[in-house]
This record gives sequence, C-alpha cells and structure tokens, in this order.
Amino acid sequence: MLSIQGFPAGLRQEIHQSLTLIRRRLAHPPAPIPRDLLDDLRAILGKPRPRVDLVYGGATDGCRMSYGRSAGYRILFCKKAFQEKRVAAVLFHELIHIAMGWELDAEAFENAWFSQPEGARPPSRTDWETFKDDDYRGWWVQLAPRTRRVTDYADRLILTFPPRPRR
Repeated sequence: MLSIQGFPAGLRQEIHQSLTLIRRRLAHPPAPIPRDLLDDLRAILGKPRPRVDLVYGGATDGCRMSYGRSAGYRILFCKKAFQEKRVAAVLFHELIHIAMGWELDAEAFENAWFSQPEGARPPSRTDWETFKDDDYRGWWVQLAPRTRRVTDYADRLILTFPPRPRR
C-alpha cells in the first residue's frame, strides 16, 4: 500500500498516472522479469503491507543531485523528476530498491520497462562504478561488462545497455 504525502495537487496527479502505468505493465510485463520480483512489486502496490511512503522532497538538500531516493519503505521524490518528465521511470526504479534490488537491478529493469521518452535514462558513470563495485551483479540480474548485456540468473536477456559514458 502506498501513502502519498506532501505533493502539490498537480504532482499528486502525475504520481497516480505513473502508478496506473506501472500497474498496467506489471499485469502484462513488457520484458522478462523474475517471478519473485514481479510478485514483490505487485504486493508492494496492492497489499496493505508493506506500507510505502511516497514523499515530496521538492528541491531540498536531499534532492540536490537526485531524481529520487529510497530508504527502507520510504521514497523521496525530487522536483527534478517532475520537471524532466521522469516520474514513472523513477518510481519504478525506486520500487525495485524497495523490493531489495541493487542498483544494477533497478537500472536494468527501469531501462527494459521504460523508454527514454518515458523517463528512462542509461546508467551514469557513477552507476557503472557501483556496478563494478558490486562485481557486475544484482539481486536478480548480472551484467557482462564487455558486451553490456544484462541477463537474469535464468540467462534470459533483459537488455543491453548503451556504451558507458566517457570520463
């Protein structure tokens, strides 16, 4: 169950539209997804427990360099996510983290389930550093760094990332 807190009316509507889109995609997945992750995401959005708080952070210090972030069962949304029309992709990314996904999982499924016009963004240099620190593994996926192919642990292709950003 989601608790939506502190959003101005217009932004609250964007959250609801994004949730509708995500629920539709969970009903008919646009790309392979491990069954346990799919079940976890459906439970987060459809059952009374866990309760996830969606909180508007605006342009506070916690939002200086971010579109959103999650900790425990709380997702902080930043003004930037709304300005750049990234709400659904950011929400889905953070829901992957709530379901215990690592950064590679969140980036892979965000980019497999959403297009760039819908707000998905390729991994940043910092993301690639995190992937390397995590030995190119997530909870549900693994990355072949040379080919940039992301597969789940059943060896199903999730996506291939574009080339890494140059330094």
